[in-house]
Amino acid sequence: MTLWTIVPEELIFADSNSQASAYEEIDYYGQKVMAERLSPTQLRVVRLLSTNPEDYLSGDLQPGTVIAYKPVIETLS
Repeated sequence: MTLWTIVPEELIFADSNSQASAYEEIDYYGQKVMAERLSPTQLRVVRLLSTNPEDYLSGDLQPGTVIAYKPVIETLS
């Protein structure tokens, strides 16, 4: 059988017992970033979601960078 697809084979033939990485879209210093949670306070940058080419030159937003993340809870008054 031949399967022609752009979907990675890890997703097609994934083991049902294995856990898939959960990605989150967060706002990090004003930039939208897709990140993978490593711990409650640490995230690894997976992808920068920006249309501005200058944002991709920032070393803080490169894929693989581990960032400290502290969620902010805003209250309505």
